[in-house]
Amino acid sequence: MRIGIIGAGHAGIEAAKAASEQGCDVVLFSAENVLPYYRPRLVALAFGQADLAAIQIKPQAWYDQQKISLRLDSRVLGLNPEKREITTSTGVDAFDGLVIACGGTPVMPSFAKKSGPLMTPLWDITHANAIRERIRRNARLVVVGGGILGIEAALHALEAGMSVIIIEKMSRLMPVQFGAKASSALLRRLEEKGVQVLLGRGVADSKEDSGVLKLQLETGEILEADLCLMSIGARPDLALAASACLPCERGIVVDHSLQTPVGSLAAAGDVIQFEGVTRCSMKEASAQGRLAALNLISRLRGLEERAYVPETIPLTFRSKDFEIYAIGETASQGSEEHLLDGSTETLIRALVMKDGIPVGVQMIGTREGFDTYATQVKKAQKK
Repeated sequence: MRIGIIGAGHAGIEAAKAASEQGCDVVLFSAENVLPYYRPRLVALAFGQADLAAIQIKPQAWYDQQKISLRLDSRVLGLNPEKREITTSTGVDAFDGLVIACGGTPVMPSFAKKSGPLMTPLWDITHANAIRERIRRNARLVVVGGGILGIEAALHALEAGMSVIIIEKMSRLMPVQFGAKASSALLRRLEEKGVQVLLGRGVADSKEDSGVLKLQLETGEILEADLCLMSIGARPDLALAASACLPCERGIVVDHSLQTPVGSLAAAGDVIQFEGVTRCSMKEASAQGRLAALNLISRLRGLEERAYVPETIPLTFRSKDFEIYAIGETASQGSEEHLLDGSTETLIRALVMKDGIPVGVQMIGTREGFDTYATQVKKAQKK
């Protein structure tokens, strides 16, 4: 049985490994010309704190040992579900089954698309290399977006000697993950590090003038930057699926076995929509990729399939002395936020309680007790 995997991120690699373990002939297609890498570690590569070898998921020898044919620089240009064929820059390939795991694409507003090389996302090796070429001490970096990726980029830029401003359109940092107290502590810690944070502001336009990027904010303010990093989210890359007329809403629609309505096609990772959700963590993507491949092979063999059960994955981030953790709900109607012992203005240990049961945990500057409380939150979610 010949299985093709489109996309060599975490979902794609786990799908390829699972298919290989089932005795299939596996071909893994990557649009990039380097060995697959840990995408979350791109920021370290971009700001000069890691090299390419340090962020690779597996060495070439691993693919050889697993008998996975890894085809680099092979973007899939077309998909014919009826013939079970894909078209790449090198020709046409036929398969018994395919797993689509081509991930997402960064959100770039219209002003960002026209701004040239001084404004960039950080989504792939090309972006990371372009940023690295522009790193110099005292250069001015503006990060648009105060989510975890924007914060991590800001910290790495500080380490590289740059001055950093974060622009966040929301009135506080990471409101989906943190309540008001934790968000305030997060803000104070960033400011103590030397990061300037502008809340409640968005970028209206930008232009380059004599090698300097001028950002016009919605408030009318003008910021000058030597480099601007756009970090305002991503969306599923649906171009290939749409061209093949697969059912797509916000992502490729899959069933509980991670299969599409086309019997020979499965999908996993950031490209899918599962129970209304389109984004997943690295750990979730890996689990989805493996199960999608196993269920695809089971379907082709006429065997029973297993349902995918999402796991609540906590947000965990640590960079030297800067650490933040969260899982579950933030305080809302019917729940209350309780600060635990040891909390201060810059160190937060908080529980979100509903009917006496922990439904959320938030910690800034410490991990003390987080794992215990996170386990309780996961148990409450399963009831």
